[in-house]
This record gives sequence, C-alpha cells and structure tokens, in this order.
Amino acid sequence: MKKLGMILVSVALLSGCARLSDFNTDNSRTQKEQKEDQTPATMTCTSDKNDTLTFEAKGDEIQNMTQVFTMPFADLGIREDLDAQSIQDKINQSLQSLYDLKGVEATGKMVEDHVEITLRVNYEIANDKELVEAGLLQEGERDSEHISLEQTRKSQEASGYTCTVE
Repeated sequence: MKKLGMILVSVALLSGCARLSDFNTDNSRTQKEQKEDQTPATMTCTSDKNDTLTFEAKGDEIQNMTQVFTMPFADLGIREDLDAQSIQDKINQSLQSLYDLKGVEATGKMVEDHVEITLRVNYEIANDKELVEAGLLQEGERDSEHISLEQTRKSQEASGYTCTVE
C-alpha cells in the first residue's frame, strides 16, 4: 500500500494542479472585475490516458476540482487473489489515510482489472497549506486570493490535457 501512496501523490502532481503563483500573473482583468464576475463555468480536461479533471468555477475563481483516473491492480500492489471486498477496503483505507484533509474526498472503486480513483477538492473550505503538503497543490506565492480558471486551463493544456469550458 506504500506504493499506492507514492503513485497517488505522483498522479496528483502530474495532474498539473496550478501553482498558487500562477494565479495572479498575466491577468488582463483586475481582481475586482474577477470578483464581480460570478458566472458559473465548468472546465473539463482530458488526457490520452483517459484521466479527467473537472473544474467548477464562478467567474475565474475555481471552487471545486474533481479528478478521475484509473490504475491497474498491479501498480497498486494489490493481489488479484484477494476477494473483491478486501480489495475495496484496502483501496479506501489507503485513500482515506492519504487524503484525510478538510475539503478533500478520495474514493476508489474496482472496475474489472483496475481501480478507478476519484479525488475531489473543495477549494472554498480546503486549507492551501495542507493541500501543498499533501501534493495536491504546488507551492508558490500566497498573494493571490483565488485559483484562476484561465491560468489553470493554460497549465493543464501545457501539461498535455485537452480542455473545454462550458
């Protein structure tokens, strides 16, 4: 299960969660204008590996992120000779211990020969410092008031994701 932790942290880092310092660079709108814009938006980013990131925002400010990705049992160190309930219990115990943070929920479910992991982050109630320590947010300057949808889109696309905003 130690391998599961290392893999999940690696995936979280590779998911391209934007650095806090990315949120206030190269913005053409002022923070006041961004705060006034409360139009709901959803951005979905997908990768070649069928990983999906969904960001829910009000204006340019991301409120929530959901990441869904799959991993083979072998990568998680899970033996296929275990019964389904034992495997499910091990998955959720590992995820709970890794992401026992306010505003973060991680669940896993078995799908044929792999595990589908769903990671949800509510940025409105999560603690930035705890997210950085857990590898769910890259450390950067803390002079931004929010996580920018536009800057996150640029970061995700630079990481190889294809993003659409609705």
